Amino acid sequence: MTYRRWGWVGLIGLLMIVGAVAGCSGGGDHNAGATAPPGSSGCVLVREQEPNATFLTAQFLGDLLIDDCVAVAGSLFDPVDVDSYRVLIQQSLNLVVTLDHSPFVDFDIQLFEAQSGQLIRDCGSNVVPEVCVVPFAVGSGDLAVDIVITSVVGAGTYTLTLDTQ
Repeated sequence: MTYRRWGWVGLIGLLMIVGAVAGCSGGGDHNAGATAPPGSSGCVLVREQEPNATFLTAQFLGDLLIDDCVAVAGSLFDPVDVDSYRVLIQQSLNLVVTLDHSPFVDFDIQLFEAQSGQLIRDCGSNVVPEVCVVPFAVGSGDLAVDIVITSVVGAGTYTLTLDTQ
């Protein structure tokens, strides 16, 4: 009887070790599959955090390098609501900005240089999803960029995707 009990313990221990080894890919990223929205391969999904209506309260989305992707699930509560996000661009790249929302509303995207407030690009259009490709040439320092979402008509939810190439 004692031999039989140790046999089950050994089998369970072996299965736990195999499961632990199989679960570690060696890449060190154990959060890889937890945050990708449908239709966006490899993007990190974050939720909008209020307040984020001004340049001073812009939600920081992180540093962007080539091949990074961040998707934000957000909402404009009413037609006068504004959502601001800030990223830090560390190298020369193309930033593909996509704003997906209901076809019954019209939202716009604008990009500003965060330090000076100067308009970089107005990406407003009537097409859903709205897509805008903005090239950045970064010199010796990093460039802080504010992405601002505003409503032209209506209110509702959206997905903002920032993809670097």
